[in-house]
Amino acid sequence: MITRTLKYGSNTLVFVIVVFGIVALMNFLSTRRFVRADLTDDKRYTISSSTKKVLKRLDDIVTINAYFSRQPARVAQIRQSIRDVLDEYRAFSNNLQIDFIDPASDDETEKQKLRFMGIPEVQVNVIEKDKAEVANVYMGIAVLYEDKKEVLPVVQNTFTLEYDLTSAILKVTSKEVKTVGFLTGHDEFDITDQAFEPLQRELSKQYSVRNVPIDDGKEIDPDVATLIIAGPQQKLTEREKYEIDQFIMRGGRAVFLIDSIRMPEGTMQATPLATGLSDLLEHYGVKLGNNLVLDRYHDNASFRQGFITYSLPYPYWVKVIKPNFSKDHIITGQLERLTLPWPSSLELLSGADESIEMVELAKTSNAGWTVQSPYNIDPNNRLSPPTSKRGTYTVAAALSGVFKSFYANKEIPTVESSESEDDELPKPTDEERTTKTESEPTQIIVVGNSRFLQQGRPDGQIFFLNTVDWLTLGEDLINIRSHGVTDRPLKEVSESEKFFLKFLSIAGVPILVVVFGLVRFFLRRRAKRLVEIYGAV
Repeated sequence: MITRTLKYGSNTLVFVIVVFGIVALMNFLSTRRFVRADLTDDKRYTISSSTKKVLKRLDDIVTINAYFSRQPARVAQIRQSIRDVLDEYRAFSNNLQIDFIDPASDDETEKQKLRFMGIPEVQVNVIEKDKAEVANVYMGIAVLYEDKKEVLPVVQNTFTLEYDLTSAILKVTSKEVKTVGFLTGHDEFDITDQAFEPLQRELSKQYSVRNVPIDDGKEIDPDVATLIIAGPQQKLTEREKYEIDQFIMRGGRAVFLIDSIRMPEGTMQATPLATGLSDLLEHYGVKLGNNLVLDRYHDNASFRQGFITYSLPYPYWVKVIKPNFSKDHIITGQLERLTLPWPSSLELLSGADESIEMVELAKTSNAGWTVQSPYNIDPNNRLSPPTSKRGTYTVAAALSGVFKSFYANKEIPTVESSESEDDELPKPTDEERTTKTESEPTQIIVVGNSRFLQQGRPDGQIFFLNTVDWLTLGEDLINIRSHGVTDRPLKEVSESEKFFLKFLSIAGVPILVVVFGLVRFFLRRRAKRLVEIYGAV
């Protein structure tokens, strides 16, 4: 008995030693290999493939200094989250030098340097031990490369950290900062307006952003990489269209956000709008619809009547959902929704030029329809889609390839004289200027709506920023920005399906109980008969 007990005890000891050995080996290997499983659908807790490509392309040391206080606990938690993200960055590049610095221990001179750098000391509320206090802390990041620097002054979470960091790394390591220009002079959206400040701030993280007037007959500056024509409300002259055409012929990228209606601010009166761009775009391969598009899949819109604000479903606010985006295009591949207020349809003219690649970026559901002028966009107007005209309508398209000039074999349009008597600037002469008849390989984006920029919704802003990034930089930043942009609406069902589900919910359970009772009754009755028969035998 004693021998058996000793043998059992020694076997247990060996088992414990083996288990501890396996655990120690796994801990040792885990310090050498970084492995983590991200089970989210969009991999939102894993740095994107775009960031990995950017990090692998680094050919020199990029320094990331994270200036974070160690106290209070709330800031310490943020500091640890930032460290986790930066550790993953470090794992994909040997050319990253990452330092965490606590400025609390520095003297006033060092803190002054941080202020000049653009990293301020901020105040946070701290509640500890039943006391509410205000603490001065640092929560900034500086990205340094050679003599360039980009600063993230205050980082309070990791929601947009990957995009901000990768964007900063791209900006400091790029040899030049590309320019995005917004056309002006026709009541377009003014990017310098306060209403578009968030959009301008996002664009300025990577680009130089400025307005581009073209009413003087001069060429669009060659440093403009992408030209945005955002909702012109006045008709462009032939000379202005010529300058846009020649900009594209020189390889410039262009985004056309074109509305088909004019709607004065504060009113619900819509009239047809002619921008003069229809023939130019049709020549490139996109025909603008002289209509408004509606869809059974639509968003709610808020309206004000007197002192009352109310919200209701509004078919003129078309809601594009994931199945109706181009899954193969980088701009829309990860988008799940986009609301376009009062859009018009686009028709892709595939026979225009076989060398042009055309992609339907966004379209309505198969329950969309269109209306023509005169328009009644009153939200209280009851709208029923005509069965005969239901279908799918394209509302955004991308064109890529070598384009032919709209002004090939035509005379250069003259510059219209200014109405201002004070304008004594000399007009440009065109004697030495030649029309370029074929473009460099380039891209054009056309959207039958511009008002989505005014809404300030995240989905519209991300769609626009993805568009600018694809045209100007390529695919580096698009996958990063789309992380976490989700919209999982319930599946739309028809009226007949709704009635069936309602009937099943109300009457289904009682019917099942009755059926179960009848089945049970007949089974017991049958069993009773069998017992009587075999019992008699």
